[in-house]
Amino acid sequence: MAGTDYRCPHCGAELRGDPRRRGSRPGGTQGCPYDGMAYAALRAGHDAIYFGPWRRIDALPAEILRGYHRIGRHLEVIRATLTGHDFPAAARDLDEAIEALHAADPREDARDALRFMDNALSYAHRAIDDLLRKKGDPPHQPMDFAEWYDVVEVPFREEE
Repeated sequence: MAGTDYRCPHCGAELRGDPRRRGSRPGGTQGCPYDGMAYAALRAGHDAIYFGPWRRIDALPAEILRGYHRIGRHLEVIRATLTGHDFPAAARDLDEAIEALHAADPREDARDALRFMDNALSYAHRAIDDLLRKKGDPPHQPMDFAEWYDVVEVPFREEE
């Protein structure tokens, strides 16, 4: 992964595979908190959805629909990451995420849609953790990055 450059889907910061440069951009300006982490784009993508406006109690239908589509795109990125690799646990969790997302239709019953969308995102998180575990890294903790997002509340959050 060293030398790999791509953009954070949340803040647009350049993400690099060199952990010594984590959190910095060329010129010494503040960078992305995911910089240099394994599967940085998957983590950042997950957290942008996790802390998204669709999860607020007073979320508008358009925000919920946007969240639904963002989850679908995120699952496609996870699928692309898994392509050509033998990660059975991550593949199972991705399949569960896709199944949960298919059960959600925010244009119909919003309450069930939110529950299924949250389930899909949880399974996506598990798939990312499966990938991290395969590398010998600790699991991803979205709350470690909460300060980078406009977070007032995180409904559906399981108590730890």
